[in-house]
Amino acid sequence: MQQKTTNGRSDLVMNTLPCQAYEGNSGRCELDNLDEQEKETIRVQLEQEYNCIPLFLDNESVLGHYHGYCKTLLWPLFNYIVWNDATDGRIEKTWWNYYETVNQKYADLTVEQYRDGDTIWIHDYHLLLTPNMIRKKLPKAHIGLFLHSPFPSSEIFRCLPKRQEILKGMLAANLVGFQTYANARHFISTSTRVLGYEASPEGVEYDGHFCHVGTFPIGINVEAVDVNRKSAEVIPKINAIADMYSDKKILVGRDKLDLVQGVLQKLAAFEKFLLDYPQWQNKVVLIQVTDSPNSADTIKNEHRVSEMVAHINGTYGSLEFTPVHHYYHQIQVDEYYALLSSADAALITSIRDGMNTTSFEYVMCQQEKRGPLIVSELTGTAGSMSSALLVNPWDYSGVAKAINDALVMSEEEKLTRHMQLLAHVKSNTTSFWAHSFAKTLIQTCLLSEQSKNTPKLRLDYLQEQYQQSSKRLLCFDYDGTLTPIQKTPMAAIPPKDMLEYLEKLCQDPRNEVWIISGRDENALTHWLGHIENLGLSAEHGSFVRYPLSKKWINLMEHFDMSWKNDVLEIFTYYTERTTGSFIEHKRCAITWHYRLADPEYGAFQAKECQNHLEQAILSKFPLEVLIGKKNLEVRPAMVNKGEILKRLLSSRSTPFDFVMCCGDDRTDEDMFKTLKKTIDLNEKFSVMVGPEDRQTQALWHLPTVQEVIDSLQIMSQS
Repeated sequence: MQQKTTNGRSDLVMNTLPCQAYEGNSGRCELDNLDEQEKETIRVQLEQEYNCIPLFLDNESVLGHYHGYCKTLLWPLFNYIVWNDATDGRIEKTWWNYYETVNQKYADLTVEQYRDGDTIWIHDYHLLLTPNMIRKKLPKAHIGLFLHSPFPSSEIFRCLPKRQEILKGMLAANLVGFQTYANARHFISTSTRVLGYEASPEGVEYDGHFCHVGTFPIGINVEAVDVNRKSAEVIPKINAIADMYSDKKILVGRDKLDLVQGVLQKLAAFEKFLLDYPQWQNKVVLIQVTDSPNSADTIKNEHRVSEMVAHINGTYGSLEFTPVHHYYHQIQVDEYYALLSSADAALITSIRDGMNTTSFEYVMCQQEKRGPLIVSELTGTAGSMSSALLVNPWDYSGVAKAINDALVMSEEEKLTRHMQLLAHVKSNTTSFWAHSFAKTLIQTCLLSEQSKNTPKLRLDYLQEQYQQSSKRLLCFDYDGTLTPIQKTPMAAIPPKDMLEYLEKLCQDPRNEVWIISGRDENALTHWLGHIENLGLSAEHGSFVRYPLSKKWINLMEHFDMSWKNDVLEIFTYYTERTTGSFIEHKRCAITWHYRLADPEYGAFQAKECQNHLEQAILSKFPLEVLIGKKNLEVRPAMVNKGEILKRLLSSRSTPFDFVMCCGDDRTDEDMFKTLKKTIDLNEKFSVMVGPEDRQTQALWHLPTVQEVIDSLQIMSQS
């Protein structure tokens, strides 16, 4: 194979490779041509020699999954490159089907091999659906997911048509790890903005499960690099480079030829350097090595790079001197380490990157020469390598200045910077990264299991106790319990199956069924008023409508409501300054909703509003501020769901032998607390709807609204 260069001269150092090397791409192995016996031979050898279990994919799956969905859709988007070509969506749908299929195959094989006590660690954007697929079959499995690529901001990620499926797949893991804090923050923010889930700096609450999020910067195998750079094959090549460029300063770049590695920006900055610092002309060479192009985008990029290299060499070169030496091929390990060891400075100008390990390897190879490292501040590496010369790759003048600073830097400063970088590289190795992630994953899972989690309600046990009882009280919240939380209050339409089960429960003369909600009486009447024998309580107990009655009773009829004007003034103030928020007027309460506002700004404004209310209102009136799901509600202090439950329990001559109270937020805790204090029987079921690790007074939990509806079905059919 003839080596391709752009400097017009043969190379004395770089050797051509007999073939390309591919990692992790079984499509190049033509697996479709292997028979079952050959596959079994490979399977046995991999398991015996490497403790690996292969998954054999057909070539079409590899092309659709890897080259299609992963490399054409996910990879560009994760690196902030939004697709420009408009299509009818058919090819993207086909790629998505392959992506789902391959993820499911990995999940099925993992479940098949899983044994109790195993920990599952899934890597990168190729398998983002796999955690959820495994979770469905192994609910208690310890699952970690690490994303090696960047994760974009929510404004970029929401461009992905299958954004919700991807996020839900990731959130099923116990721990999701990223290279940088910025990537982790973007993931948490995206989960909140795209899915509307509750989140904190520690993670995201999803479907009755808390997904922890952490930052784990990757490193390199320091011992292996140290051995390779000192090998017998490297020394002669270092000497050859020294002889070839004995009177020149050497800048080194080693990048893939894709759109995010910044090769074009590097060349433009190098030209600017030669223009702004003419004293270095004919004295500095840039040796740039890139992979051979392997896609339409990289081929296009190759043409632009070649044109720029030719332009620089034509402008600043001569018959005796070539300023840019550009090589298109994958170099051998010894050539790579010889190049890094010979450089006077390394130049990394990625416009978007995860953790650039070339910078770490350069530091290891510079323990004798101690050349400065120039690295883009847009890479994940920049945050942990403050002793490097950090540059904005789009600021060509700034990069040019950094090159000059590196070349004129004193030996004392070089030593100081190098020792700081070397200490970081040696302490943050690949082993340290892997150990940190695995340790955090295991600790996260064990702490969750050992904490005082609320046990999940077993529906078979519920059914058994229900069937054995003769007088039952069933109390349910509405939003977030019988119907999912919606963005606007009037969108929370009751599911048909829920209404059917509720009607059957009300038809049983042994049951007294109540809906105790924060909704006003009009909403409850509209959605549930047609159900015979159903008791309704509105505005957290301010109004009641007893079974067999159509009349609402105002329990707050004699309470002073003059406070509402003061509260309304404060809520109006924050509504005007929080786009998307709105006020809901009730007869005995006022609610400020910010579910449609920007999630982060809305939460900030809610805290400010809460503080304002507590300082200006609560000192004057007997009120309380309820913190709901994306809302604040002000109501009289003596009104709560617990008081309604007390009224129901004390007004019956024959005591109940089965009581169930079910709710999802803080307003329901009064009901759980009352049940715990008032009733002393085994057949009481206080049920919190949400994750098992949420603090609650309830004795049981159900993760989702659907499982609450399932409990209604089981009781209605018993």
